Amino acid sequence: MIKKNIRNGIIGAGLTALILSGCSIDSTASTQKSSNDTSRHEEKAEQSAHKNDAQEKSKQQDQSNHKKNQEDKLQTSASGNKVTVVSNPKSNLVLVNKTHKLPDGYQPPDLTIPHVKFPYDGKYEKMHLRKPAADALEKMFNAAEKQGIILYAQSGYRSFDRQKAIFANNVQTQGKKQASIVSAQPGTSEHQTGLAMDITSQDAGFKLEQDFGDTKEGKWVAQHCADYGFIIRYPKGKDKEKITGYEYEPWHLRYVGTKAAKYIMAHHITLEEYLAKK
Repeated sequence: MIKKNIRNGIIGAGLTALILSGCSIDSTASTQKSSNDTSRHEEKAEQSAHKNDAQEKSKQQDQSNHKKNQEDKLQTSASGNKVTVVSNPKSNLVLVNKTHKLPDGYQPPDLTIPHVKFPYDGKYEKMHLRKPAADALEKMFNAAEKQGIILYAQSGYRSFDRQKAIFANNVQTQGKKQASIVSAQPGTSEHQTGLAMDITSQDAGFKLEQDFGDTKEGKWVAQHCADYGFIIRYPKGKDKEKITGYEYEPWHLRYVGTKAAKYIMAHHITLEEYLAKK
């Protein structure tokens, strides 16, 4: 009996120890699980925080880029007008006027000197045109000559710096208001595109004046320039002057391509009006 009780006591003690051990294991496992859960929650929270930071930085960057784009596109001219920086400076139909300017530092590609007559000797910057315009001018001048019309190219491409000097001189000699009517502020001149050429004739005394439109050369150009992709960029009429911002200039030819030129000249509209229809 005593042995039996001793044996039962030992077994009971062993069971108690085993139960306690099991509790300890469960407790440790539970603690470890809780710790792991906490770590995972902290990791997720940290990842979420990093994600939020990244999204906020991205948002701020987007806002900064948008603001910069707006500043790049809209500037204020010296006259107080809002000026849009064009995004297609190489296009034949690029609109450059008092409210649309070329990007800073823009220089057109493929500038070349057309094989036509000039009323002066030597080689100058202003003799250049972009290749498509130069080729078209050569064809027009050759066609005119075959009909006894002798044309001269006076002034084509002008760099930003050259236009700046011209405008400053006009301001000094004519006043700012008149200078803005007869010439363009730097960056807003069609001559900088390489697509414009001022032409003249001996009958016009090689001058760039409105009387050129009344000469036989000026009349021929007005009638035939569109066949070669050119338009008289600043046509006659107060209504047209309000649109272009410039007085009548029968000598100022702008290359836009034959399709656009024929439509513009046939309908007696400006480049601004033509682009508004597109």
